Amino acid sequence: MRIQYLLCISLLLCGCTKVSDLTHQKSKSTEKAPVTVKKTNKVKVIDCKNDSSQQVTFEAKGDKIQKMTQKFTMSFSDLGITEDMNSEQIQSKINSSLDDKYNSIEGVHVSTQLKDKQVEVTLEMDFKIANIDMLIENNLLDKGEAQSDYVSLKKTQNAFKKEGFACITK
Repeated sequence: MRIQYLLCISLLLCGCTKVSDLTHQKSKSTEKAPVTVKKTNKVKVIDCKNDSSQQVTFEAKGDKIQKMTQKFTMSFSDLGITEDMNSEQIQSKINSSLDDKYNSIEGVHVSTQLKDKQVEVTLEMDFKIANIDMLIENNLLDKGEAQSDYVSLKKTQNAFKKEGFACITK
């Protein structure tokens, strides 16, 4: 009987010790550890290319695209330009057409260069300045790529990948 009594007291004391340890540990765990949030303002540059020599470059901070530059070529025949026009007339016709359509949009700049019966077009969009709704309205941006107040890198990059572009981070 004495052994049973000592056994019960030792179990009781061990049980009490464990409960007090748990209570002490619980109070420690409720204390909040300091949280450090590291913000990166680093600009990420992503270059996407496809088989038909089109190139798109994104400059982004996090998921927000800051600037996008797209380069592509078009043949004279695609543009309805005949060979009887000289290079100055061709350049003038192309520039006036693009200026009317795109350069009037804030944050958008289009330039062209003539090369071997082709026109190399460079389209730059600065999303820090441009109005996203205006870009969508002018078919320069797909609705699915835009969030409420910024253009999503992830959504835009996925859209370009679906169109056959291969993208690398510089």
